[in-house]
Amino acid sequence: MPKSSEKTTRKKKVKSSASSKTHKKSPSEKKTRAKKDKRESGTRIPIQLLVDYKADGSYLFDFCRDLGEGGVFIETQSPKDQGSELELTFTIPDSKETLTTKGQVIWVQNPVEGRPDLVPGMGVQFKSFDTHARKTLEKFVERYSGTSNSAQAS
Repeated sequence: MPKSSEKTTRKKKVKSSASSKTHKKSPSEKKTRAKKDKRESGTRIPIQLLVDYKADGSYLFDFCRDLGEGGVFIETQSPKDQGSELELTFTIPDSKETLTTKGQVIWVQNPVEGRPDLVPGMGVQFKSFDTHARKTLEKFVERYSGTSNSAQAS
């Protein structure tokens, strides 16, 4: 009978670990998570526009490949390290409004010899926008998310 008591012990362990993972979220937690999910997995607009950024005391500029409410992919042969903090400035083409924000490099694609399909650059997550700038970006993404053409900076 030692085998049956082992099974009982295992079942109890499984039940206790499953119940410890249960956590009810408050309505405000659900709303905050929904907003975050929208930005993280939200629509990306294929666009080529110049992005000025400051990192480690240096001022740099490169073109972005796509833009969304949560971040931007910047094409560069010399991406910054993952975790690097950047100050970004770019102009939304149809509003001609310059937006400034801080961001953090969350992923990097270094150049890979023989793989032209892997565009070198860095994914930057936006960290802070003032309310007006955030609304401007949201409206831009909303306008272009339904179109099949790439937005191009003029």
